[in-house]
Amino acid sequence: LTNLIVSKIKGKSVLDIGCGNGYLLGVLSKKGIKTFGIEPNKELIRLAKLMHPKLHIFQGFVEEIGKVKNKVDTITMIDVLEHIKDDYTQIKKIYKHINERGQLIIIVPAFQFLYGKRDKNNGHYRRYSKKTLTQKLSTSGFKIKYVRYWNMLGFFPYLFYERILNKELNTELRTESKKGIFKSSINLLLNFWFKFIENNINFGFGLSLICIAEKV
Repeated sequence: LTNLIVSKIKGKSVLDIGCGNGYLLGVLSKKGIKTFGIEPNKELIRLAKLMHPKLHIFQGFVEEIGKVKNKVDTITMIDVLEHIKDDYTQIKKIYKHINERGQLIIIVPAFQFLYGKRDKNNGHYRRYSKKTLTQKLSTSGFKIKYVRYWNMLGFFPYLFYERILNKELNTELRTESKKGIFKSSINLLLNFWFKFIENNINFGFGLSLICIAEKV
């Protein structure tokens, strides 16, 4: 997914809201892009600074975006908006932090009918459809430039576990730090699929929704 996001970045400055361990910012900074991050988790910020000491990361939640005084050409929000109760108000605040003709790259969980135990346990208020997301962005002043679903492979297992079995889907395969040969091989195949196939082909559905909106 990082490769897809990086390919869509425009301008010379980026703010990543909910930047986690700073991986995306680290990739972008190596390309000469001026980067900023905001992240509530102090431990993740510490890890980010260990890997990339020169990163500018502010400790705080998305609602505290005012801590970042700089306007930027691109703002990225990856799996953040669904955690915000009043998402529409927050989108309007984000709009003010983007330079003219700048853009917002946003990724959210897709399809409200998939909302299940995993969403609840992760503090998600909702999942999104193309219509609900693009309407909120458009009424906030953005012009929609690109929108698509992503992660088709995960759609059916998620549907089966969360909505049919009513159980939380275990995703340790892609997050577990120590993996055996079998899990490592599967992970390599998944990385190949996402990088070379799904990033380039829109299957029309998936677990996530990616949208790029321009400030006009």
